[in-house]
Amino acid sequence: MPNKASLIMPAPVGRLLLSAHRNSLAALIILVDGDDERLSASAQPIQPVAHHSPVLQQAVEQLEEYFAGCRREFRLPLDLAGLPPFTRTILEILRTVPFGATITYGDLAAKAGMPRAARAVGGAMAANPLPIIIPCHRVVAAAGRPGGYSGGGGLRTKEWLLTFERDRCRGN
Repeated sequence: MPNKASLIMPAPVGRLLLSAHRNSLAALIILVDGDDERLSASAQPIQPVAHHSPVLQQAVEQLEEYFAGCRREFRLPLDLAGLPPFTRTILEILRTVPFGATITYGDLAAKAGMPRAARAVGGAMAANPLPIIIPCHRVVAAAGRPGGYSGGGGLRTKEWLLTFERDRCRGN
């Protein structure tokens, strides 16, 4: 397998750009209008090489199962090595938040042993290289307000993901 591989897959929230580094999933970007031009102008060309990357193939299969309502957690090797330790810690804790559930920024900070770091948790969410896989959409502001979302279509995408999961938990 090449050191780096990428592909774009369709999804209900838009097209997803998946990138792998070695044998781990390194990035998931929810593409929005205009991203094609920005990405084609960048130095890294996008190459659909899933057949050369088992982890990308696994990611596509698991994401398809998630969007079909059949998968509630992802089991993929993830590359978080380039992230600061605080961000990695927050993202690892976030991976334990169950499908259909939410957690506040403050509660996530408290679980990390830093109860006053709610704003820093927001920064960690913005740095999440693998939205959906690491479910930053499940982090909400106090009183259940959606808060922010830096992926794809912003809050519209976050609200879609929260509603999707909530409906599946109710059996819809």
